[in-house]
Amino acid sequence: MNDLIAGHVQLVFSDALPVMQHIRAGKLRALAITSPERSALVPGVPTCVESGVPGLVAVNWWGVLLPAGTPKAITDKFHADLVRVMQDPDVKEKFAQLGVEAMTGTPEDFAAFMKAETSKYAKLIKDAGIRVE
Repeated sequence: MNDLIAGHVQLVFSDALPVMQHIRAGKLRALAITSPERSALVPGVPTCVESGVPGLVAVNWWGVLLPAGTPKAITDKFHADLVRVMQDPDVKEKFAQLGVEAMTGTPEDFAAFMKAETSKYAKLIKDAGIRVE
């Protein structure tokens, strides 16, 4: 970020955490976001797809995982508590200050999302011929 702000590099792809404070301070200008839709956190910033880069959709995400075999009752309680916390306006605001949209879904939705992300990036790696060195 220091090199970008100082003008030593012209462009950076970054997640929101390192750049949001600089965007809000007017030190950096966001050209596009890689999410599938515009973000309420930066409503004037178009998506990459809108900006003429078809197919460029990549989102950073975090999830909470429990050990395999955790009893369903514990998983359900943990999930309900997590959803309650993530919907708290103060928590949402703290995330928004960092440039992060706090979202929740079902454990099944998250498992399907992780499977889709794994498949998407496995195909990208294969198609690009990327190899471990």
